[in-house]
Amino acid sequence: MQPFQLLIKPVSFDCNLRCKYCFYLEVESQYPNKAHPKMNFETLEKMISDYLKMRFPESIFGWQGGEPTVAGLDFFRKVVFLQQKHGRNGQVIGNALQTNGILINQEWVEFLNKYKFLVGLSLDGPKDIHDRYRRSIGGKSVWKKVMNAAELFQKNSVEFNILCVISKANINRARKVYQFFLEHNFKHLQFIPALEANLSGKKASFSVNTNQYGKFLCDLFDIWVKDPNQASIRIFNSILAHYLGRPQGFCTLEKTCANYLLIEHNGDVYPCDFFVKKEYKLGNLMKETFSELKHKRDNKFLQYKLNLSDDCLNCGWLELCYGGCIKDRIFPDNPHPDRTYYCEGYKRFFSHTHEWFKNQAERIKAYHR
Repeated sequence: MQPFQLLIKPVSFDCNLRCKYCFYLEVESQYPNKAHPKMNFETLEKMISDYLKMRFPESIFGWQGGEPTVAGLDFFRKVVFLQQKHGRNGQVIGNALQTNGILINQEWVEFLNKYKFLVGLSLDGPKDIHDRYRRSIGGKSVWKKVMNAAELFQKNSVEFNILCVISKANINRARKVYQFFLEHNFKHLQFIPALEANLSGKKASFSVNTNQYGKFLCDLFDIWVKDPNQASIRIFNSILAHYLGRPQGFCTLEKTCANYLLIEHNGDVYPCDFFVKKEYKLGNLMKETFSELKHKRDNKFLQYKLNLSDDCLNCGWLELCYGGCIKDRIFPDNPHPDRTYYCEGYKRFFSHTHEWFKNQAERIKAYHR
C-alpha cells in the first residue's frame, strides 16, 4: 500500500478564535451535541497503534483544528508516550502541528523542541491585515499573541513555517506582506487563498477571485525572484520540483489527491478536511482498519480529481495543475465546475513564471550532472 499521512482533529471544530474565513467551524453541524469535543485516550491509542503497524518509511501525524492546542499539553504528552510505546526501534515518526499561536508559552515550546514537532503558525501579515479577519471569540485583536508565539519559537529553536491566508485584506499587498515576513526572519512561507461561499451560494466578501489570486502570485514571484534573501515559498518550491521532474508535494497541484486520511475526534474518518460531511464519511477507525478505510478513500474519492474536462486535457499547463483542488471545482459560485475556480489565475501565474522555472531547473540539472 502506498504510504499515507494522518490529518488529525483532536478537538474537531473547537477553537479559541473566530476567524471570519474559517470553513471548519461548519463541522459543528456534524457533531451538534458536543460543545467542546476532544479525542479520548482509547481512540487516540488505537489510532496511533494501528497507524504505526502499517510500517511506512515515515509515519506522519498532522495535528490540526479547530485549534489543536486547545486539547492541552498533557494530551500531546500522551501522543508522544503512545508513539514511543507502539513504535519500533528505528521507525521514523514525525509530528506536525498547525496552530494559531494563542496558547503557546515556554512550556509548549520546550515540548515542541524536545520532540521535534514541525509547527505551522497562522499569520496573515502585519497587525492591520491579520486583525481584519482573525480575532478572538470576543472580537479582540490577537496579533501580538501570535507574534509572541513566533518569538518563542525562534528563541527556542522550534522549526516552524508561516501559513498566510490570502483574503481581501492582503490580496493587493504582496510586497508589504512578504517584506513583513522577512523583516521578522520568517523564511518558510505558505500562501493559500480564501474561498468560501455566503449563505446565498455566492463568493463570500473576504474571498479572492481568480484574477486577483493570479495577480497576487505574479506580484509575489516578481518580488521574491529579485530578493537576495529569498524565503522558501511552498508553491514556488512545488512548481520548481515539477520542472525538475520530481513530485510537487503540494496536493492542490498534484495529479491525484494527496494521500491523507482525516481523523475526527471520535475516530470518524474522512478523505480531507474540506470534505468533512456525512456523504463523504469513510467509516470509523474503532470499527475498521486503516487499510479498509484507505481502500474506500481510493475507490470513492480518488477518481474525482482524475475526472478532467476536455479543456483541462487540452491545456498546456495540465501537468502543473491537473484541474486544481476538488473543493475549488465544486465551489458553488464557480462558473466552470469542471475545473478549479482559480483556473485563469493559475494560467496567468504559470505563463508569467514559465521561463524562469524552466531555466532554473536546467541550471540545477546541469550542476548535478
